[in-house]
Amino acid sequence: MTFAQARNAIVSGLEAHIGCPVNLSEQIADMPEYPYCYYSVLAPRIPEYSFGLREIIETPDGPLLVRSEQVSATMSFTFCSTNRETEDGYIFGEDEALELAEKANGFFLLNAHNIQTEQGEVVIVNVGSVASRSSFFVEDTIRRYGFDIRFSYVRTDTMPATLVERPGNPIGDIKQ
Repeated sequence: MTFAQARNAIVSGLEAHIGCPVNLSEQIADMPEYPYCYYSVLAPRIPEYSFGLREIIETPDGPLLVRSEQVSATMSFTFCSTNRETEDGYIFGEDEALELAEKANGFFLLNAHNIQTEQGEVVIVNVGSVASRSSFFVEDTIRRYGFDIRFSYVRTDTMPATLVERPGNPIGDIKQ
């Protein structure tokens, strides 16, 4: 599994649970409608300082060297809203941002502590506390609440390998 595969599983599950967009922070794009969530990657790979498991796997295209290791990663989620008038009435941005952050926090504590994917499992190791991240923006205050999560997954790297067919042969036939 790669970090991108683990991240995509987390983001898609969170979007489905909270019902609003979850966007990557610091990208050039139009500002989404309120409420929304953005995330940032704090550490995409935190190694456990091991060489991992190495093996050779035969495939129709030839042998592959496969290395697997358990790693952790950290992501930060921030939920944004602002005071505004809607068709359903007036919305207090403070309450809406806090409710979304609490709902997302509960998602990781209850539903998503172990996410199954085709590539493997993503295990949520730590879910931080919800805290205010509000900021002043021109004339309005954008209400923000957020938290960080740490998760583990098995990172797998592959590369083509060569095998020696007859070790000790002075001719040195090599299968490629």
